[in-house]
Amino acid sequence: MSSAASSPARKQSKPSFARGLFAGRVDEDLIFPYPRLDGDEAEALDMVLAEFNRFAGDHLHGAEFDTRMEIPQEFIRQLGELGMLGFTVPEEYGGSGFSTGAYCRLMQAICRYCAATATVIGGHQSIGIKGIIMFGSEEQKREFLPRMASGEWIGAYALTEPGSGSDAAAMTTRAVYDEADDVWVLNGSKQWITNGGFSQVFTVFAKTPAEPGTKPTQAISCFLVKRELNGVSTTPPMHKMGIRGSNTVDVVFENVRVPGGHLLGQQGRGFKMAMEILNTGRLSLASGCIGSAREMIDASVKFALERKAFGHAISELEMIRHKFALMMAETYAAEAMVYLTTGLCDRGGLDFSIESAMSKTFAGEVLWRVVNHAVQINGGNGYMSEYPYERFLRDARINMIFEGTNEIMRLYISMTGIRDAAAAATAPSLTRVHRALAAEAEAAAVMTRTFAGAMEQTVARHGKDLPARGYVQERVADAIIDLYALLAVLSRCTARLEAAGEEGAARDITLTRLFARQARDRFERNIALLAGPDDELLTAASEVAYKDGGYRLT
Repeated sequence: MSSAASSPARKQSKPSFARGLFAGRVDEDLIFPYPRLDGDEAEALDMVLAEFNRFAGDHLHGAEFDTRMEIPQEFIRQLGELGMLGFTVPEEYGGSGFSTGAYCRLMQAICRYCAATATVIGGHQSIGIKGIIMFGSEEQKREFLPRMASGEWIGAYALTEPGSGSDAAAMTTRAVYDEADDVWVLNGSKQWITNGGFSQVFTVFAKTPAEPGTKPTQAISCFLVKRELNGVSTTPPMHKMGIRGSNTVDVVFENVRVPGGHLLGQQGRGFKMAMEILNTGRLSLASGCIGSAREMIDASVKFALERKAFGHAISELEMIRHKFALMMAETYAAEAMVYLTTGLCDRGGLDFSIESAMSKTFAGEVLWRVVNHAVQINGGNGYMSEYPYERFLRDARINMIFEGTNEIMRLYISMTGIRDAAAAATAPSLTRVHRALAAEAEAAAVMTRTFAGAMEQTVARHGKDLPARGYVQERVADAIIDLYALLAVLSRCTARLEAAGEEGAARDITLTRLFARQARDRFERNIALLAGPDDELLTAASEVAYKDGGYRLT
């Protein structure tokens, strides 16, 4: 890998804000003003959320679903009647036609009640339907979308296999075209498929022969597979740590004859399609994390204000205050990041894949810290099943695993963005940040310049070995996640300042300033560690476990 200083940055087909950061650029037009839903959509969304909250209060029993390890089909049918299952499907195909930003706000609301319910909706709508909306032919859209939008047909996304999670190249499911009957013969299995036990339509990825004389000899294609076809079978539902009400199964395809007209998109383009579908799916996952985090904060504040110890409410204890400060600032930042990114998504014509991966990674880890603090604040109550905290803790853990583990996300963030690495000649000027945040804006500008210079040095230091340097990739990803989160917070707080003035935005300013200091401190540590002072020691310590087959010290 050559230094970007000696070769031009790779030309991008779509503008990308995050890639610009690797070259020391802050394209303020992409992040200012902070995105808002337009008036009509915001009004419609408010009505939908009000109706959902009324329904959820009577029918959404997250603790019961968790105990039963099942969400009743009647409840899922009711979600369809409410329009929850066709929220982003265009109106012409029977859906509500809401934007990604509006859909993510719906998912945020659902996760205040039950992450398992959000998982069922997301498995169907975030990724199960999305491929048809994005890549389907007109005939496919008219055949599948109306029934899927109503909930008559539930969708599932089938990519992961027992031997190939994030490594799509190891996929073994294959489809061979039978020209005589115009069908694809599909064989293989998929693992951990959400909604797989009751879905009527699977979006299935399989290897297919590439064009003769081209490399590789096998490419990945995508198919719409109906459950009713002979040879489709599923295992019993799996027992899980969390989101236990959601349905998770393995799906097996044995000589399934898929009609030729149900090839989704272009043959051989399946991997790219899979990644584009997951880009929006990761945003809805991240927004759900925000909903759960907000619920945990609200419940914990109520407890802390009421619980007395040594004659005072525990909310007065500085160790408890510290927890709430972190919970508030990080949730504020995660929310800013997610909805800045949904704004990029809804603009159209932009590459937001890195931003989506950063949002998923950051929000999932913020929720894990928030719910952990909530359990601690609530003490013994936090550990008991009669209270929601232990369920939220179990449910939160999956967010760092599914739709791409956070390790894979960090690999993607670093290795995709660093292709555009270049040293910034000067620190970019952030001219659209409100004057009340001048110090924080200056810090973000310096961080951007520092990051770009560090990326150029990293490329020069490691060259072609960089893909194997996981320590480096993790630090690069963590540094830019904090930088992007800070810029998102500055955009969000600026919008609040412009709308309400400094007095009206006092809470936003406090959280912005606290997050800015913490993000800068983490950023500086990660940049310093890029030189690798601890790498040999980390490797040696891990070898102690590997060579001994575990912990064998006496």
